[in-house]
Amino acid sequence: MAEPNMLKLAKQGNPKAIAAMINRSLRAKHIIVKVNRKDDCLQVLVESAQIPNQKTMVSFIRQGLTKLGVETIKTVQVYGRQKGQDSFAWNQSFEIESSPPQVADVHDSDPDFNLHQTPEDVAAENDISSSSQSPVLEPPPGSNFAKVPSHAAGGYTSSDNRQPSDHTPHRSTQSRHSQPRQPMKPLSVGNVVSAGVRLYRDRFKLYFGLAFQAFLWGIVPIYGWAKSYQIQAIISRHAFSEFAEQPETIESIRNQLDRKMWDFWTAQILIGLIAFAVNIGLSIVSSIVVGIVSSLELVMILVKYGIYFWIYTHLFITELPLAVEGNMNPKTAINRSWELSKGFVPNIMGIIAVATLITIPLGLIVLIPILITIPTVLINPSLEALITALGILVPLLVIAFACISLLVMPFWQIIKALIYYDLRNRREGTGVQLRH
Repeated sequence: MAEPNMLKLAKQGNPKAIAAMINRSLRAKHIIVKVNRKDDCLQVLVESAQIPNQKTMVSFIRQGLTKLGVETIKTVQVYGRQKGQDSFAWNQSFEIESSPPQVADVHDSDPDFNLHQTPEDVAAENDISSSSQSPVLEPPPGSNFAKVPSHAAGGYTSSDNRQPSDHTPHRSTQSRHSQPRQPMKPLSVGNVVSAGVRLYRDRFKLYFGLAFQAFLWGIVPIYGWAKSYQIQAIISRHAFSEFAEQPETIESIRNQLDRKMWDFWTAQILIGLIAFAVNIGLSIVSSIVVGIVSSLELVMILVKYGIYFWIYTHLFITELPLAVEGNMNPKTAINRSWELSKGFVPNIMGIIAVATLITIPLGLIVLIPILITIPTVLINPSLEALITALGILVPLLVIAFACISLLVMPFWQIIKALIYYDLRNRREGTGVQLRH
């Protein structure tokens, strides 16, 4: 295809020509783009060895198409995925600006996208060492990208990250007027909890399934406990990747955290030892003080639990540094959690308190078995009736507590991820990065 003809066809909305121009700009970055068109909607698939950066690629394509001045294209849907994967890691839609296109810098002799700059930071973030590949000019055969939804809900930004095992079709909920998504600002107590609730609602099936796996592994001593802690960390890291706008698949996270399984178990053991030592120390001090001044017993109880809660708050997000950051071991993860939470303990306490209030209604599930068995005892208050009631009550209570655990655990892992993201956002800015 001659270059002047390519430019002309691209301005007319020809997907092959547009793909050729974009690929020409990205060739040195080892990023491949495939383009498809459906009526006045242009569908752009971006692939690279690692998941392309969503914000950078969307901005790059938006600027290029606006500058190109494709009059017949109204909406653009951009999809990003890791090369070799069937599912999309993220997707985002935007509308081409209706203002007259500025194409002064686009010349027939240079059918490149001619942006002010190509996305250099994309190359840095993808860190790809593979050899350059030829541009793929054909649109993806049989692809209907519009079937893959994306959504965003107030307090957090979310891209629908379909897992390879999820083949259920979804209805797209993204607005045609969606704008480039901005990183979250430092959050208030209420915003953290409400954002956590929204993400849990949007990812309920995915997170509940992981929680069920963690619960079953938790029945197995030692190895199962380590596996359970690892799965909980997978939930937290996935939630963090959503908030940081660097979405990952569960499979990718699991592969990265497999080698960390025993680190999560060791971290929990260390936290348990710290809690035990603190409890013993506070009990000894409390006994001495109460032995001297007995009227201070209530005060010392409050002080004891206050200090215990203060230390617990510092260690609340320990698994997040271990799951997200590189060069972390259980000890350094504990130190990292402590350092990040310095100065923000009241905020974290407030979040924990509000989140606890939200989960309290689930405790009513425990009342159901009790309400079922009480009439049995009241009608026939005998030893035999009591034994029968206990035979019914105990299994039902076990089931009730299991249901509560399955429902609550993912929510708390999301809350931990949000706290961790918010603390890093406050201390280190919005440029938090995932470890690959």
